[in-house]
Parts: sequence; C-alpha cells; structure tokens
Amino acid sequence: MTKTLRERIAQFAPTRLTFDEGLLSDSHRRALRKIVEASRLMDDIFLRQVSPHNPDRLARLEASRKPEDRDVLRYFRIMAGPWDRLEEHRPFVGDEEKPLGAGFYTPDLSKREFEDWLAHHAEDEEGLASYYTVVRRDLDRLVAVPYSEAYQGFLQPAARLLEEAAEASDSASLSKFLRSRADAFRTNDYFQSDADWVDVKDSLIDATIGPYEVYEDRLMGYEAAFEAIIGIKDPRESEKLEELVQYLPELEANLPSAEDYIPVEREESSPISVVSEVFGAGEAKTGVLAFAFILPNDEKVRQVKGSKKVMLKNVGEAKFRSCLVPAAERLIGEAQLPLLDFETLFDVVLMHELAHGMGPGFVTRSDGSRATVSRALKEHFPVMEEAKADLVGMWSLLHLVDRGVLCRARRARVSYVASLLQTLRFGVDTAHGRAALLELNFLLERGGLLFEKESGKFLIDYDRTREAILGLTRRVLMIQSRGSYEEAREVLDTYGVATPPLERAMAAMEGLPVDIKPLFPIEEMMRDW
Repeated sequence: MTKTLRERIAQFAPTRLTFDEGLLSDSHRRALRKIVEASRLMDDIFLRQVSPHNPDRLARLEASRKPEDRDVLRYFRIMAGPWDRLEEHRPFVGDEEKPLGAGFYTPDLSKREFEDWLAHHAEDEEGLASYYTVVRRDLDRLVAVPYSEAYQGFLQPAARLLEEAAEASDSASLSKFLRSRADAFRTNDYFQSDADWVDVKDSLIDATIGPYEVYEDRLMGYEAAFEAIIGIKDPRESEKLEELVQYLPELEANLPSAEDYIPVEREESSPISVVSEVFGAGEAKTGVLAFAFILPNDEKVRQVKGSKKVMLKNVGEAKFRSCLVPAAERLIGEAQLPLLDFETLFDVVLMHELAHGMGPGFVTRSDGSRATVSRALKEHFPVMEEAKADLVGMWSLLHLVDRGVLCRARRARVSYVASLLQTLRFGVDTAHGRAALLELNFLLERGGLLFEKESGKFLIDYDRTREAILGLTRRVLMIQSRGSYEEAREVLDTYGVATPPLERAMAAMEGLPVDIKPLFPIEEMMRDW
C-alpha cells in the first residue's frame, strides 16, 4: 500500500537535540557560530550531489502557494530530493528515476562504460575513482572534475568561515584542523586535514565537516558526500571509553581466520569521543541519522594516523526511546524483551564503530597491483563493510565479555538482534538495511534466531547466535581479504534478500517511527550570541 505524504513525514519523530549551553565560553560561542555557518553550506553541496536539478526543484516548492506542496516540501527536505530513501529511492513526487550515480557522474554513464574506460585508460583511475571528484564527459572522454572546482562557489566561503572559527577557538588542535580543512576545500587534497581531525583531542567542540561517506554513490561506491556533524564533547564519558582502545590489537588477533590474511598496518591511534550533537548538515541529516561514526574512510590516512570514533549520545538515546523500543515490543519475545536497555545498545554500537577500523584494508590484484577493499568490491563494499562492522563488533564484544572487561552477554545479543530488525526500516537497498538482511537471514538459517509464526515474534538462541556470528564473520572477512567481487555478490544474492519472516517483521513495524527528525536549538541560541 502506497503511503501518503503525511504518513511518510510521520515516520520521522521531531526531536530537539539539546545540550548544556552552560558549558560554552564566549570563545566557544564565536567559533561555533562560524562552524555552523560553514556547515550550512554543506547542505547546498549535498543537495547538488544528490541531483544537479535539486536546487531548481527546491526553489519551485518554496515559491509554491499550493497547499499540497507544503507536505512535498517537508519530505523533500528530509530526503534531500524527490526520492524516498526508505523505499528504494523511488520518487514520492513525479516519476523521474534516481540515477545510481546520483549527481556524481554524467547522467547517461553506466557502470559497464565506466569500468571499460578504466580498463583501457589505467592512467585515469586515480582521478575518476577518487573520493573527491565528479565524473563528466569532455567530448568522447571521461574526465574527473575536482570537488574544489565543481563546488567552488560553496567551498570558498566555507573555507573562510572555518578560518574565522579557527581564529576564535581556544583549542590549538581544533584550530589546526579547521585551517587545514579550509585548505582542503581550496586544493582538493584532504589527507592532511583528515590526519589533523584525528588529532583533535583538547577541544570541547567536536567538528566533523567535509566529504566522507560514499553511500550516495550507488553506481560504484567511490564518491564521497559532503556533510557536517557538530557536537559538544562529554570528557568524562569519552575518557571511560578510551580504556577499550588498549584491547584493539588483542581483538584484531582474535578475529576468525586472522591467520589467513594480513590485516592492514594501521597506526594504533584510535581516540573515542562521546558528544551531544548540536548541528548536522548534508548527508548527515538526510533520511536516517547516524548514532555513531568512525572516520576518516581513506585507508591511506588510517595507515599513518588511525581513526577516530564519535558516539552521538543524545541522538542514540532519542532513537532508542522513539524507534527501537516500540519496534522491539512488536518483534522480540516477551521473555527476552526486558533484556533490552540503552547502556548495552551503546556498547554494541561502540564495538560496531571500533570494528570499522579492523580487518583487511588492501587487497592484491591478479596483476600484482594493490587496491583498497572498497575499490575491489565496488558497489557491494558499503553493504559488506556494514555487515563486517556489525559482525566483528559483536564477536569482539563477546570476547571482551569472556575476558571480564564487559558484561551483559545475553543483553548484547538481544540488543544486536533488535537493532538489526529495526534497521530493516531504513530501506532494504541501503547499506545498513541490506547488511541487516544478510545477518538476520544467516542467523535464521543457523538457528541462532527463531521465528514464531503464531506470534510473529523472534527468539534468540544465545549459543547458536554466537556460532552463527563466528561463521558469518569469518566468511565476510575472507571476502574482503580476497577483494572478491563475485563472492560478495553471491553472499548478498543468497542472504541479502527479504525472506517471509523478515517481510512479516517489516509489516509489523508499520506505523512506528523509523527515525527522528532532528531539530537544532542552537540555531535559536545563536540569535542571542
């Protein structure tokens, strides 16, 4: 049944993302104002990355006086375009199909043509397959246009605002990052600013701004989308979680089949920040919000600097309260439902983020050259990487429980399964949604998850769940270590599909909020600063 626009809008529960304004000094306020102003420009860029026609569409909706266009405008802003991300990117207004390459590639470019071009023009691969270029035609050639050129009208003023924020900040490491990120916006070289971002450790303000995730590129999975997530750090919670970092080498060595591949040699720096999000923009506020993230994605940076994990605690609490608990009440057996709690879910999500920094990072091609796992797996990489993070995270969490570092093993399994089931609502063609299909179907096949047809609810077999996680973790890691595109496609074709129990689960969650719609009180506060 097709949803009305009002029903689609109702899937996102409006939520004010509050924080303690009393923590902010005058210098914090001055820096935050400039960072937020720069972040708003990420909205403008991302809108164009989704589709070059989006600005005109948005302008027409904003100018329209038709009552029916008000709801179209509201949902357009949630989805950053006329396509519903919860329904396989189908249009909710009009009938234009969304190109797999969004606005990153020339519209008529197919995956086959792109790969054929690279096969015959190896010298072009570095530019055309870069995180930071758009692909256009120049007569009969494919050419890479740097983001610094394609989005110059937005990146130049954003760079100036970041430099002004750096002047206002009383944190040396934050100022260094803001200045180097401003340089990156002008030069298209993001290596140094990504490294500087990992090193921001003495700042109350946690600022993430620039091109990062590749989910929007469904053609090849190469091009990075612009976003911003600005938070206020909780130093006490962050220090508590930093203690887990010392276990990363042990967790890496404990991975199944770890002896069968060589993990990428990454710098072991892995800082963790627990923050309250105060502002988001671009890809980060579109559709379903992230509870946490790990960056940078560039393996070259991770090799020399490691990565940083950011936990958005106020976002996670809101999503747990408004979305996960209502879904679990409909899908998890009554005997196990009381084991669901936010503290355990927080641990599960934290381990997911830590797991993104584990496992293989590069593969050796048949011709002897090296490539990143993402480049080898192409459009399958985002799904396989999310599955890897879920699985490696859970396997590592269970190891830490065995070691006495963490507790609540049964609660962790319930949180893991409940989270996967609720993730199906993000869209089964999204990276997170299809990864959830893969894992849930595997659990069902191996008996780790039992489906009661009469009640329509799921029960977790704790021992078999552990065995299934072990088996699928091994399989996914080996696919990544070999960079096997065909094996990735095969496992997704087999398990990454909507089977009857999971279709029934998705139907049972109809009418519940899928996610929150963030409202940012800082925009009101800034009027008085």
